[in-house]
Amino acid sequence: MRSLIDILSFCTIAVFIFCLPADLIAQSRPAPEGTPISTVVEPNPVENGHTVLLEIDIRGLAHPAVGLLAKFNGKIIPVFNHPLKEEGIFIALIGVSYYSDPGAKSIKLEWTDSDGYHSMPIEIEVIRGEYKKEKLRVPKKKVSPSADDRRRITAERKELKAAYAIGHPIRLWEKPFWRPTKGKITSPFGTRRLLNGKLKSYHNGVDFRAPTGTPIYAVNDGIVRFTRELFYSGNHVIVDHGLGVYTTYSHLSKFSVTPDQFVGRGQEIGLAGSTGRSNGPHLHLGAKINGVTVNPLQLMQILHPLVDAGAPVAAKTVGAEARSE
Repeated sequence: MRSLIDILSFCTIAVFIFCLPADLIAQSRPAPEGTPISTVVEPNPVENGHTVLLEIDIRGLAHPAVGLLAKFNGKIIPVFNHPLKEEGIFIALIGVSYYSDPGAKSIKLEWTDSDGYHSMPIEIEVIRGEYKKEKLRVPKKKVSPSADDRRRITAERKELKAAYAIGHPIRLWEKPFWRPTKGKITSPFGTRRLLNGKLKSYHNGVDFRAPTGTPIYAVNDGIVRFTRELFYSGNHVIVDHGLGVYTTYSHLSKFSVTPDQFVGRGQEIGLAGSTGRSNGPHLHLGAKINGVTVNPLQLMQILHPLVDAGAPVAAKTVGAEARSE
């Protein structure tokens, strides 16, 4: 029943966006002072590269709201029913880019009712995360690609964009997210990386120690959208968890899944390796929320209370326990 409600909510938003008359949009106005919509933003302030959970309570509105949506940085953010709370309470997940400048930012909440079209700003503060630097030695061709390699990289980026564009419109997970392996974290999210002495990038995921051949597990239920060997990421898997939430698994030595396959939490998706731009066997876990790359562990923490009010904040490790359920 909840999935059906989520689908109807998503479709209502889509129809509203594309069918709203232009003259009505032009007449949009801020919500009247004292509008009985309450919001909770967590965390606030938020570090660059982290995810914000926005809770919206519209139960106090005098008239039914249609087309409720949020916008951030010019992008429409899906709003969906809170999985554990009563009707009229919604949530949105907002990814804050690693490259976002510190300072005040505004989320715009929009809806329409019998009185017209309304908008309401929700203020958040972005702060700079305390990210460190690290030095790595990798093959020279992985730092300064040849012309042929650059063409390959460009083509791969187009393929990745297409994979992320598929996006399942409803939530596919029912349980808390778990870690993909028991290995120790060897490199956290956000580290500025000096590759062969040159600052080339930031670390857009979390690295786990995992010898070649170590089983790697899906952190939650989802649909496999991509399995392919890439120049930088090596053997790479993308899992779509619905509502704009994706996790990625890189540098694998072997794939255990195929595109369009449904995977359950704790299901093996591949074996750890050192393919792509890597200086040794490990797993690189990444995450995206509505197209923005974010810290996967912080995202897991944000998602925990949405499926289990009593779940611990720290994400548990996927392993024998997950497969035995």
